[in-house]
Amino acid sequence: MRRLPRYRTVVRREFTTWIRDTLAPIAPARSGVPITTGAAAAALEAAENERLRVRAAARRDSAIAEKLGEEKHLTLDPLISEYSVDSPEGVALMQLAEALIRTPKEAGRYMPARLIRDMLGAGNLDFLSHFGGDKSLLINASSVALSTVRGILPKHVPGGDFFDESTRGLAGKGSDAVLEVGVTRALGLMARKFTMGANIEAAARRAMRAETYNPQRSHSFDMLGEGARTYEDSARYLASYAHAAEAIQAAGFRSPQMSVKLSSLSPRFDELSRRECVPDLSSKLGSLFPIADGPNAFTVFVDAEEQNRLELTLSVVENVIRERAPPRIGVVVQAYGRRAMETLEYLRELAVRYPETKISVRLVKGAYWDAEIKQAQLLGADSYPVWTEKRQTDVSYLACASFLLENSDTLPMPAFATHNARTVADILSMVDGDMDEFTRRGCEFQRLHGMGESFDYCGLPVRVYSPVGAPNDLLAYLVRRLLENGANSSFLKRLAQGRDDLMNVDVLCEREPEVSTVIGTPVVVAEESSGHPNFPAAFAAQKAYGPAFKPLVCTGEDSLAELTARLGTFRPNTAKASDTIRSRATVLRKAADIVERDSVAMSKMIMEEAGKTLVDAVNEVRELVDFLRFYANQAETHLADPKRLRTVTGESCLLQAQPRGPWLCVGPFNFPFAIVGGLASSAFVAGNPVVIKPHPSTPRCAAALVDVLLEAGAPEGSLEVVVDGPLPEGSRGAREGQSDAGAALVSSGEFAGVSFVGSTRTAAKINHALALNSVEKRAPLARLVAETGGLNVLVADSSALPEQVCDAVLASFAQSAGQRCSSARILVVDNGCKNELTRMIQGGLSAMRVSKNNFDLSTDVGPLISEVAADKARAHCDALESGGAKMLARTIGEDDGALFHPRVYDLNPQPGSDPVAGLNLLEDEVFAPVLHVVTYDGSQAELERVIEAVNRKGYALTGGVMTRCESTKALVTNKLDCGNFYINRDVVGAVVESQPFGGHGLSGNGVKAGSEGYLEQFVAHKVICEDTTAAGGNVELMRTTT
Repeated sequence: MRRLPRYRTVVRREFTTWIRDTLAPIAPARSGVPITTGAAAAALEAAENERLRVRAAARRDSAIAEKLGEEKHLTLDPLISEYSVDSPEGVALMQLAEALIRTPKEAGRYMPARLIRDMLGAGNLDFLSHFGGDKSLLINASSVALSTVRGILPKHVPGGDFFDESTRGLAGKGSDAVLEVGVTRALGLMARKFTMGANIEAAARRAMRAETYNPQRSHSFDMLGEGARTYEDSARYLASYAHAAEAIQAAGFRSPQMSVKLSSLSPRFDELSRRECVPDLSSKLGSLFPIADGPNAFTVFVDAEEQNRLELTLSVVENVIRERAPPRIGVVVQAYGRRAMETLEYLRELAVRYPETKISVRLVKGAYWDAEIKQAQLLGADSYPVWTEKRQTDVSYLACASFLLENSDTLPMPAFATHNARTVADILSMVDGDMDEFTRRGCEFQRLHGMGESFDYCGLPVRVYSPVGAPNDLLAYLVRRLLENGANSSFLKRLAQGRDDLMNVDVLCEREPEVSTVIGTPVVVAEESSGHPNFPAAFAAQKAYGPAFKPLVCTGEDSLAELTARLGTFRPNTAKASDTIRSRATVLRKAADIVERDSVAMSKMIMEEAGKTLVDAVNEVRELVDFLRFYANQAETHLADPKRLRTVTGESCLLQAQPRGPWLCVGPFNFPFAIVGGLASSAFVAGNPVVIKPHPSTPRCAAALVDVLLEAGAPEGSLEVVVDGPLPEGSRGAREGQSDAGAALVSSGEFAGVSFVGSTRTAAKINHALALNSVEKRAPLARLVAETGGLNVLVADSSALPEQVCDAVLASFAQSAGQRCSSARILVVDNGCKNELTRMIQGGLSAMRVSKNNFDLSTDVGPLISEVAADKARAHCDALESGGAKMLARTIGEDDGALFHPRVYDLNPQPGSDPVAGLNLLEDEVFAPVLHVVTYDGSQAELERVIEAVNRKGYALTGGVMTRCESTKALVTNKLDCGNFYINRDVVGAVVESQPFGGHGLSGNGVKAGSEGYLEQFVAHKVICEDTTAAGGNVELMRTTT
């Protein structure tokens, strides 16, 4: 079978295409964000699209298309037109609708009232402007209801404080119920318009009445819901699909269909779990197919999801056809995907190979364009998996349509989902405008329920895509579709306002190629992307990187004498400072290229030495590449050239950066390649000699870093690695006969500065030792750049979407086995959503794979760095339970040595108990996947009290909030003391330059790593002032006066 083309990431070579498409669903790397438009990438995209345009144009009759395009105009629903997402009222209404409908009942009345006040009172909204005598009753009723609600609310001043709940009187609190009823009724007017029914029985009755009235109409049902986070979710969704399939077949519809999302049937629908999920999903999907076939047979359609799940989806489809041979199956293909044509060719080959199964295709344009663009940028992909311009997507759609019409015998009953009249005209022109021929081939158009009703009166076979589900899923579905397709909604609104000329646009005519307007178009590499490599096998065969550089082994202070003596001879040379900085910046760029070249071997080395999973190791390689390139650019921009300072006439003042002196970098075990590389490269590029003292568990990574820098052209002797070694017999060492090289180096007094990442306690010891050096040895006042730990807090209130909170919590505390400085340690949760969120977290942890075998690609959480670290974490958990904490959830399995299973503890488990008292069980950071939950009563006053208690702990590293309430967001953002704050996402994975990382208080004292000012810490500045008149007169002044 043919393989689909792939798109590579910045980390190229053997496994690059595989990373882009398989790692994204599990742990998308957050580095490598492109910052410039790639001309080569844009040109390649344009060339690919032009081939599709030529193909589609050759298939259709342009004259017929033009005539049909003038005659057929599909109407847009007036409510969508009036409250579209290009109006502030439309945006506010859509966001409020989803937030209100998803608020759990346990939240009581306070959360709906808070949402209404925040969203409708926090902007210059004028709902009454949408009222008019020429507008429908639906629009006018909604506008009056919303305007009335808006009139009750106090006006919010932009930039000011949000509503203070404690200051509202009885009248204000009494109006909450009125506000909620008013908004709910206004939203309820929309719900029935765009949803088929709350359950399959109600939806079937409504759809059957419609089919009886219009014999050209048929239906495809979509059982709404989010992707499964737990195995319980997947079982519930499977039961829902099975029940719906039975009800649909019993109702007597004409060739009914039902869409199935594979992500709803497994919490592990990702490439790393391919061995498990393909047979599992094949079995579940296969159980939904009918045995019998016929003219009105029921068809299950496999829905299209993200592009990085495309091949996995097709594998499941092929597996089902091969093993179960269902009479028919449907596949949804997204035309905005650049592999859409290849996907159709693949399905045609599949149909030829397995003729006993009829494979039908529903062609859609795609609904996740913005998410695909962002994901590609996060991954540093060298090209986007989707078309970057709307016209290109339209061209792709028509090219795919022509393919389906040409192959309707092999891929029968093709369906074209569109609301665009010109698209309909172009497709019909491909059969010479003969609607009977279109129908004879079994073709049909599809529209969304509630939109494009004029389709039903055009004499065309039309299938209505009909959402079915509980009210909270129904309205949320509508809102997301409108928000995700904001640009398209605005386009449609302009049509409804009389811009009919926009409807009849011929996208297949020849024209100059459009330049992509997407910010940060990835840069494509010169060679073309090859097929999908067999990465697992290639990875298994690849040897881990073995560094050639030999570290200096410390066997006592005498063994360091030669090194410290050499460091003592260093003297900065102002005359050569600029050249040194520029040459070392070049070294960093070459080093970044070398790391990319050997990325597989480097990743495997990290996995072997630090026990990381593949995902974490790859992310670390990418982060190091980011550090090297960023610091190279920063050094050339800000350090290399002297800065001319403002001064009086006749005088020249320059500020010249020069090396500060020998620099010691004491690195951590959790990022032994990226963070150690960031520490060393920043000091190195400033011109300083650098000594690296790695963590005792990870010396190979440090040696590999020096290997790379030396290969890139670093001067001999400019870098050294010192590791602990055995002490002579009879000596007393810090760790059972091992030397303490770090302490010896810090106490030597030869360093102008120390960069350190590790515990707060060790940082304080280093700070003290450096001060003693100055007092006792008259050593220079050395600078300490320290980034330490934190009691990082994530706040979640009941307005947040539970699925999003669950994803953020699991990533924040369990990813990398909790061994990140930024890992969440405390979850502050609203009592109104605690039960639902706890259930989801329990299920999410149950679906996680925890294993000592971090080389198993499906492993989510590997072992801790050592058995000692795991024992410390277990002791902490024992202390929590002794203090009254209750375990809420943990992963499945038993601890084993360094293997420690992630756990979640409730610090105030009794209803109504004081959350601040619960925080007393937690004083210091535990570097392991242990999450501590404290519950507050939902009031903002108590939330503020909890935040103040957290602040008193003294740490200030990372924090975050999950909420849709502007007032809650403002409260936590302004009150929580931290260095990095994240809103509605996880709190890990800071990006170099985009999210400079670092804290203060007990969490650090330096400038943020990856920021513009970071390199200033590693240089001294010399001011060079010259009287330019000393040689005779102020020439500059005389020139300005003549």
